[in-house]
Amino acid sequence: MKKIIKVVIFSSQLVILYLFSSTVLLAKVDPNEAQRLNRDLSPIGAERKGNKNGLIPDWSGKMRGLPANLTYAASGDVYPDPYVDDKPLFSITAANLNKYADQLSDGQKALLSKFPSSFRMPIYPSHRDGRYNQLVEDRTMFSALYTELVNGVDGLRNFTGGIPFPIPQHGAEAIMNARVVHPHSGMDALFDDIAVYPNGKRNFRRQRIIADFPFANPNNPIGRIDLAIGTYAGMIDIDIVEPPRAKGKRTVILEPLDALKYQRKAWVYIPATRRVRRSPTVGYDTPDGPGGLLTIDDTLGFNGALDRYDWQLLGKKEIYVPYHNYQFDNNEINREQLLLRGHVNPDAMRYELHRVWVIEANLKPGTRHVYAKRRFYIDEDSWQFVLTESYDSKGNLWRVAILNTLYDYELQGFIARAEVFHDMQTGAYVAIRLVNDTRPTRYDMQPRGAQFYTPQALRKRVH
Repeated sequence: MKKIIKVVIFSSQLVILYLFSSTVLLAKVDPNEAQRLNRDLSPIGAERKGNKNGLIPDWSGKMRGLPANLTYAASGDVYPDPYVDDKPLFSITAANLNKYADQLSDGQKALLSKFPSSFRMPIYPSHRDGRYNQLVEDRTMFSALYTELVNGVDGLRNFTGGIPFPIPQHGAEAIMNARVVHPHSGMDALFDDIAVYPNGKRNFRRQRIIADFPFANPNNPIGRIDLAIGTYAGMIDIDIVEPPRAKGKRTVILEPLDALKYQRKAWVYIPATRRVRRSPTVGYDTPDGPGGLLTIDDTLGFNGALDRYDWQLLGKKEIYVPYHNYQFDNNEINREQLLLRGHVNPDAMRYELHRVWVIEANLKPGTRHVYAKRRFYIDEDSWQFVLTESYDSKGNLWRVAILNTLYDYELQGFIARAEVFHDMQTGAYVAIRLVNDTRPTRYDMQPRGAQFYTPQALRKRVH
């Protein structure tokens, strides 16, 4: 396609739009509506005002980077907890569930009912201090004006990074926000994934993950969009470290921005054959993780094509959600202490009252997926997934996920952390992205670039 360059005025600056077609850019929302991001909404679309009873405070945005009273060396260091002196206000248990039912999701109620003597939710004061860096905010303003859904609801057009739909009008727009909200352009992680069964047995996997997220690359100027940046929203290299029977297996995955048009690509190296092969296309409800207790598109809340569901934006709700879970990653807590039978140790968790977007997805007639209905809860201040619920074909609640987040001081942004997927029908669960027995994730690395994520480069790394 022919590249066309267009120059516009944006935020009192000249911005060059790098286009691959003759399409004329039209505003996604009215410019006056977008200016709400400078008035009653935060720069990424959250309501600045708290709630009426003050339990949800006004958005302050005062924490952009490291607070003055904390010490943090650099990316890869252990995160200090900015709210370590907070004490729990109370705990929600099976005994007082009805008192707080209006501020709980159906999945949380189910967990409290299934484990009445052990599962509880320690409730802490709510904080709304974290703020994304200026580049994310500037990209979000551009996206609010120009980005739109295409290819059904699976692709983005005129996307330059940041939050594509800070003022969402459709359930798929909110899901897209949470899928692409990466303040980091690269990462180097060592994650433990552990399945825990009702009889106490465990299934363990450790992976080193190196990844690039091109649409978060700070070198991209505002106005560089879509194919001018690349086809892929994420490029990932996964190296299995444990268990011994799988050690050395290595996979490269290319995650497209438009998951329907381009589809996911993957190549895998199997040590026993010493060969790199193209992996069959996997996605949707392909089982994943130790024990197969989640699907490929469960990871990070939702990860994959949206085409098999009808998406509905149900609005916002005040819910007690996992938030500022710095203590969950504490390296003084080993995995035996952290992962109890039935659920994680409640003492390691922190819940706060926040407003969340609620999105429901119902399986389209004539399509298939193991989940007939799904519900997603996305935090308004970070656009991170915090809770998900998935139902089987008979309408029974099947899986409930609790997803931790925290604020990264060097990135100046919120990041996804450990995720716990509960199988409500068997009592088993899997916790993924654990770092208690490994190391904190590094985000300061320079992007490897597309050449690192090719089958040819993979062959060189394993031979």
